[in-house]
Amino acid sequence: MPGTKPDLKSLRATKYTSSTRTAGSLERLRRLGYNAGLQVLDLWDTLRGRDHPLLPPRRHRRFIGNGDFLEVGRQITAYMRDELGVGPGHDVLDAGCGAGRIAVPLTDVLTEGSYLGFDIVPHAVEWCSRTITPRHPNFRFAHVDIRQEIYNPQGTLSAADFRFPADDAAFDTAALVGLISHLRPAELDNYLAESARVLRPGGQCFATAYLVDDTVAANIARGTTAFEFTHDHGDYYVHSEEEPTYAIAYRLEHILSVAERHGLRMLRDPRPGTWGVSTRRPASMDLLVLERA
Repeated sequence: MPGTKPDLKSLRATKYTSSTRTAGSLERLRRLGYNAGLQVLDLWDTLRGRDHPLLPPRRHRRFIGNGDFLEVGRQITAYMRDELGVGPGHDVLDAGCGAGRIAVPLTDVLTEGSYLGFDIVPHAVEWCSRTITPRHPNFRFAHVDIRQEIYNPQGTLSAADFRFPADDAAFDTAALVGLISHLRPAELDNYLAESARVLRPGGQCFATAYLVDDTVAANIARGTTAFEFTHDHGDYYVHSEEEPTYAIAYRLEHILSVAERHGLRMLRDPRPGTWGVSTRRPASMDLLVLERA
């Protein structure tokens, strides 16, 4: 989540933990040193009894976001279960699944249905396939080689015309958790179109995002939000012009206009997070639910 220049510098350092492509000698040395430090922390967690059979190593969790990996995943899944009605027999698509932050707690919910997660970071997908799928065969994971400046700069696919690896009308829920904030407008358009395509009639697209209304826009201008969005592009704001996909905030009316074109309508008022109304951190994103007509 964006905040200050040191935050962006820290995230840039994760570039050498989120790619398995060939790197130079200095890059490989940095990667080895960084991962060695994370392995020490993993060992410390185990010694303190904080281990969990489906908790990925820190090198796979580093790029996912703030907060406790398991606890944040449980909170998101509880919302999906209690507010959206996701139950044992549902089929869930998780776009940008990372290292399984919501997949792990969903294994206790989707006992009869299915789960498909995909992500651009290969080692995260490999870990999920190797660790989660053998225990829960109805959970599948796929790597998609989409180009993204921070997480997969050498990717071969474009997010603006990428097709989800799923059939039409195959899912009850499409989750875009922590994803919209990394999508440019053309990419957002495509991901909402694809979400609508894979959802059954009445299915729900559940997303977290930085949503901007007039009040939040005024707070951004005053610098009184938890995360900085200093470049106003009208329908959206970016934290860094140098690396715009690091964090993007969207005007709510823009997202709803795009969603409507693809047969998605807002099911209920968004649940506001804390990022746009307070400078206190850690801060939460907004929750948006769209229904397939």
